[in-house]
Amino acid sequence: MRFEIQRRSVCSVLAAWLVGSVLFASSAHAESDASSRAMAVQLFDEAEALLEKGRIADACPKYAESFRLDPQLGALIYLAECYEKNGQLASAWGSYREAEEMAQKRHDERAAHAHERASALQPRIDSLSIRVPQAVRVTGLEVLRDGVPLSETVWNHAAAIDPGKHRIEARAPGYLPWLRTVDVSGEAQVVHVDIPQLQVDSNAAAHGEKTEASRPGASQRTAALVIGGVGVVGLGVGAFFGLSAQSSSSDSKDLCNDNDICTQEGHDLRVAAKNKAVVATVSMGVGAAGIATALVLWFTAPKAEPAVAPGSAAARADRRWVIAPNRTAWGLELTRAF
Repeated sequence: MRFEIQRRSVCSVLAAWLVGSVLFASSAHAESDASSRAMAVQLFDEAEALLEKGRIADACPKYAESFRLDPQLGALIYLAECYEKNGQLASAWGSYREAEEMAQKRHDERAAHAHERASALQPRIDSLSIRVPQAVRVTGLEVLRDGVPLSETVWNHAAAIDPGKHRIEARAPGYLPWLRTVDVSGEAQVVHVDIPQLQVDSNAAAHGEKTEASRPGASQRTAALVIGGVGVVGLGVGAFFGLSAQSSSSDSKDLCNDNDICTQEGHDLRVAAKNKAVVATVSMGVGAAGIATALVLWFTAPKAEPAVAPGSAAARADRRWVIAPNRTAWGLELTRAF
């Protein structure tokens, strides 16, 4: 009974904690929403004041931030009208289209106004087409417009854009970046920009070659480390099975007489000891061979050394170990090369 009461108490505490957590999260979320709405209203009022003073370019960003904080249909329509007055016809058209969709979902009569304005602006919008021929599409090619990467799906397609200067970039690993600034002006203009074949970055290529050249024998040393690791594992496995074989053999002595006549358990222990001894022998052999091979690979790996004149003292001292076929017998021999 006491346990049941304690369990109910714990469950009650957990339930209260969960309810309290949900209420606290809801309260915090509500406070955050209220704060965002307050800021949105303040920004909207500031945008209205700027618009009355004729500072259209300064008013539009405030309308945009007000809508971001509190996405109200009215704020979006005001933003679209601000863009239109500022000559940003593509942005205005996109905002009107978004407002139309929002109004239709809410069955708001302002959908007709948004549709009418979007339809009127569409034939006046400027377009920018960035053409990327297949011949220039190197691996890793990235095309950016005003610092924003463009998906390949919009390459070679005219996209609505606001008037003004726009920065077009193309870049790819191992190539020099390409940059062009285009000036879009007027209305209903279609501007084409062709991405050229990127030039190979000779400095990057030279640096890459130098990096590889500055590490002669790196792959051979890596192989030495891998083979050496296998060798160490082999020795460890061999040692384990060797000790286990000795233990099984020792346990069988009490179950066998001097004539090696054993009970069934003793017989099984001796068979297990022999099998373990075979595994230990093979593992130790593989481990020893692996470590020996790793040492040979490591010490015979070429090193970066300064060039020396033939016949000089430095050249005579330049001797290294090499592996070569034995000329008098089958196999390989380890010798010193001069």
